[in-house]
Order: sequence, then structure tokens, then C-alpha cells
Amino acid sequence: MKKQRYTELILMQKVLQGLCEHEVTVRTINGQFHCRVFLNGELNQEAVCRDRKDIGYTCRNLLRWEDKCGNISAFAGAARERLNEVIA
Repeated sequence: MKKQRYTELILMQKVLQGLCEHEVTVRTINGQFHCRVFLNGELNQEAVCRDRKDIGYTCRNLLRWEDKCGNISAFAGAARERLNEVIA
């Protein structure tokens, strides 16, 4: 069984928004790294990773789901393309 690299705290709040703006922030709280995705200035997703090296993977995965669920931006689309290049 594959071990999860992060724990998702907030599932996606808004979907099918069409063209929008995304912003990603990372905060350290109690030794854990909280990756947050903002949709048009409002918190839409949050995930927690325990190791600093997993921050990039976690943020790319959150943005990938934003793009897949209809919250479209150039930032999210580019993150999805990069994730596919890394896996392939």
C-alpha cells in the first residue's frame, strides 16, 4: 500500500469557477508544513506535510486538482503539466 505524503485538511470548497486566480502559500505550524491554495483570494484547499521535501509535490497535487475540477488558471495548468513530466 502506498504511503500518503500529506494529509488534506480542507477539501475543495469551490469547483467549476472557470477562469480564476490561484495563489499558494506555505506556513510552518508546530513543525508541520501547511500548504494552502487560495482561489480568488479565498482559501479553497489546505494540506499538511510533515517533511520539507514534500512541499513541492503537495502544492503541485493541490493545483492539479484545482485544474481538474474546473478552477482554471495558467498557474494550475502549468503545475499539472510539470507533474505529468516528472512522473513520465
